[in-house]
Amino acid sequence: MKLSIVIPCFNESLSIKKLVDSCLKVIKNDTEIILVDNGSTDETFNTLKELSLPKNIIPIRIDENIGYGNGILYGLNKAKGEVLSWTHADLQTDISDVFNGYNRYKTELINKKCMVKGERKNRNYFDFFFTFSMGVYCSLVLNKSFVDVNAQPKIFHSSYLKEFTNPPLDFSLDLYLINFFKTRKIKVKTFPVYFNKREFGEAKGGGSIRGKLKLIKRTLKYIHVLKKYI
Repeated sequence: MKLSIVIPCFNESLSIKKLVDSCLKVIKNDTEIILVDNGSTDETFNTLKELSLPKNIIPIRIDENIGYGNGILYGLNKAKGEVLSWTHADLQTDISDVFNGYNRYKTELINKKCMVKGERKNRNYFDFFFTFSMGVYCSLVLNKSFVDVNAQPKIFHSSYLKEFTNPPLDFSLDLYLINFFKTRKIKVKTFPVYFNKREFGEAKGGGSIRGKLKLIKRTLKYIHVLKKYI
């Protein structure tokens, strides 16, 4: 298996069929997609079980939602791919972005020379300002360059997974991963991705003003956790 894509799903019963359809259009024989039902309280997993899935689209379930990061880490530890990745289930990010990033930097990824991530384009001013400000603050406090921390996908060689130490189980996992590679002087390369409007349900991270404030609070706290290790 060359590539594993982990997609955490929390209460995505309205979008899960469309997500699977998107996966079926792009998945390849040397790729697996792990759909992690991250403790959903709706019909997400039951809907997944009713679908006719190929053997390389794998639904798994966590009974309790401990956090976004926990769902991703659970999937990563089940993955068999040489290269690991994760993205979102909400259809705001295109599953084909993972393949675009993987193909663009395939040689470097296989040789373990870099991590690859998306950088969102054509966003509204408020969201751009929020993301930009957080990136500047991260950069100043941690003395490294951070750009669009929460953009998906994230793509990296599987050999690094065993080196993760106390990764956070919430949305700070995105920041942890980027800092992990930058601390080791490994290049973090970006490529443009386009963020779509959410079609179903509510954003689980920073969709609303209240959600953004909660995300800011958690992120600021974790930035200063990471600072202790500089």
